[in-house]
Amino acid sequence: MFPTWILAGLWGFLAGSALLIGGFAGYFFKIPQRVVAAVMAFGSGVLLSTISFELMDEAYKLGGFYDVTVGFFGGAVLFTIINVYLSRKGAKHRKHSVKTVRSKESVEESGLAIAAGSIIDGIPESIAIGLTMIEGEL
Repeated sequence: MFPTWILAGLWGFLAGSALLIGGFAGYFFKIPQRVVAAVMAFGSGVLLSTISFELMDEAYKLGGFYDVTVGFFGGAVLFTIINVYLSRKGAKHRKHSVKTVRSKESVEESGLAIAAGSIIDGIPESIAIGLTMIEGEL
């Protein structure tokens, strides 16, 4: 009925709209911290279960135990090193959900933390997308 590219765009818009709705709700409504904590805990659990049941299994089938172990722990070490570095640079309180008085340096370093997180997330994701496209599965 519709071309594939239109369906892909509509599904992408639908999936991405959750981010916009959540941002709108967080900006305009006072959401209790217990609700925020519950939603974040649920999201963390879903992410961990996805990694455990889907991604790690597929990676093990394709690469074997050694490659999966090196990649998993390498990512964990990289994340930890960057987290410690950012905390020492002044972004120590960036993860607190309550409003606190922050210095100008702390606010600036929080931006660095967001950029670092985007890069850490984006590199393997981009590699996976690129490899999928090279193999012709997309």
